[in-house]
Amino acid sequence: MREREEPKGFISWVAAKDRKTYKGCPVAPDRVKVYFNLQKDCLSVIDAETGLLYCHSHRVELHNAKFRVQEAGRQRVIREKRKNVHAYIIGDWHNEGEVSKTRFRKRGEIIEEYRICECEDDYCEKCVPESGEEFRGGYYNPYKYKTFVDDIEKTPIFKSERVVVRDKTAVGPHYNIFYTPKKKK
Repeated sequence: MREREEPKGFISWVAAKDRKTYKGCPVAPDRVKVYFNLQKDCLSVIDAETGLLYCHSHRVELHNAKFRVQEAGRQRVIREKRKNVHAYIIGDWHNEGEVSKTRFRKRGEIIEEYRICECEDDYCEKCVPESGEEFRGGYYNPYKYKTFVDDIEKTPIFKSERVVVRDKTAVGPHYNIFYTPKKKK
């Protein structure tokens, strides 16, 4: 577990206001926007439906994600040589927070906890999916590219079925955006 003090104003998933509930249990928004928060050095998670901040996180997993860059904001960064929020990833909220060997699922009317692996090591590809071979690294640099790009091929990334976004405090490979590329036919 992380042994660090969170910055002032950091709202964890646990501390987030219950905007939605299912049978009395707080649930995350269905669709969210995620971007790197420069002031808090973490990820900001915005409810895509309301446009309001939901929480902050160090790791977020999204499904059916789209990578967005607002060109006017990018041009402003280039012109002023100063960062601003103009690029984000929007997708269906799947998981949040530290890597864990357990997950939760809904079985009928019950929400149960289950183990996703029985590894003896600290973590494996099931525990840390972004370390597996199915994922590629991606990034965004407004001075070089108009879109998010694949780290190796430098090809544009517009959407992905599964994305893991981590801030710089997360343990693991060096990249902060991991995505599953579209399968070649």
